[in-house]
Amino acid sequence: MGFLTFLFAIAALVWTIPIVRAGRMFLMPLAILAVGTVLGPAFFAIDGPIQLSLDRVLFFLMVALSVIAWRTGQISMPKLNRVDYLVIATVVWFYWSAISGGTSPSSSPTARWLFYIAMPAGMYAIARVMPVKPQDIRWLLIGSCGLGVYLSGTAVLEISGIHGLVFPRFIVDPEVWEFYGRGRGPLLNPSGNGIVISIALAAATIGFMSVPGRKKTVYAILMLCTLLGVYATLTRSAWMGAVAVVAVMALYHAPRWARVLAISSGLILGGLSATDLKDQFMQMKRDKNLTASDAEKSVQLRPLLAIVGWEMFQDRPIVGHGFGHYMEKNGPYCDDRSYDMPLPEARPYNQHNVFLSVLVDTGLVGFSFFGGWFAMLIFTSLQLVRNRLAAPEVRQMGWLLLGTILAYTCNGMFQDVLIIPMVHMYLFFLGGLAVTALQTRLRPSSQNESPVRQPFQVDTFPPRTSAFPG
Repeated sequence: MGFLTFLFAIAALVWTIPIVRAGRMFLMPLAILAVGTVLGPAFFAIDGPIQLSLDRVLFFLMVALSVIAWRTGQISMPKLNRVDYLVIATVVWFYWSAISGGTSPSSSPTARWLFYIAMPAGMYAIARVMPVKPQDIRWLLIGSCGLGVYLSGTAVLEISGIHGLVFPRFIVDPEVWEFYGRGRGPLLNPSGNGIVISIALAAATIGFMSVPGRKKTVYAILMLCTLLGVYATLTRSAWMGAVAVVAVMALYHAPRWARVLAISSGLILGGLSATDLKDQFMQMKRDKNLTASDAEKSVQLRPLLAIVGWEMFQDRPIVGHGFGHYMEKNGPYCDDRSYDMPLPEARPYNQHNVFLSVLVDTGLVGFSFFGGWFAMLIFTSLQLVRNRLAAPEVRQMGWLLLGTILAYTCNGMFQDVLIIPMVHMYLFFLGGLAVTALQTRLRPSSQNESPVRQPFQVDTFPPRTSAFPG
């Protein structure tokens, strides 16, 4: 296996050298996202001090090539802004939090930091230093739609039982029993799969609103495919994320009276349906290996996890219990008898809320860094969306990031999406692209000339106009 990885690295190096020489570094992170999603560690990995997979080999190769490109003057370092400093602070604090908690018998906190914080931050850094052109954003949108169609088709095949057409085969391996029978995709997690498909849904919605006439039909079909894929995850938080993506984009461009009518009608219908369908919704059978009562139990488990998390936070509110150390530190809190609730049932489970998980593990300090960065991404996406003087691709990048944030938030309220493979790779990379787009405005440039970078600033919102041409 090690020799095969060595051969793969050599072959990848040969194919990526022309990319660097041509100044097309943008293709490297796109390849990492695609390979990491479809052919990640579950497909091929070499276990060791650091688990190696195809996407991780590509990542370290990208870092090396980026250094070469920087030394040859093909990429330049941007002026750091407050978002960059928050990323640096998050990486440093999470690392200190991981190593300060000691060793873990079940998993390595340092490895968790490397794969779920440091590598995504590396994707953010690459997005900040490489020149980004308008056509790069267009290729990003097209690639997102293509990946979303594949994931959607795979999810539909999973729930339909047509496993012979599913690739890679590990997706439908019954020995990997968790979430089996749902559209878990190559990430083996329906919530993570739903987030990536929702990003594709956002890209398809952007395309639908950008093109004129009959071309809208193509993007309408893509939207329907991705919506079907999100449904096939059979995950409530994924459904919420997809609905939020489409609803926010549609409401933004609707007349004021239509927005008021849609919101009020949605609240009324949602309340009525929740009253009548609550039991069916809570007891919905999703996994093949779980009964409907087990599905209801998974919902009832969340208050128990919230209580355990709150008690843990109260004991160490400033620095937390250590990033990646939750499972070894939650025992005494699960045995707390002061609550008339079965808290021991929550012992084998990770936190089911990403923000509470960060708060418990890294304390108020870590939560301030990560939450501050996340809030700045929200504000950055809104600035891009509402900038009527910017190029269409700039505003489209804002919409794509905003759609990613909506999907991440809706799923993160019910899952610890931080530890789902590839989710942070997408969030950090798209966040870095958005910050770069805001700083450079994506002015067209020659092949050998990087876009002019401007100081990062918080603009006042101009009057709202359509963020989509045509």
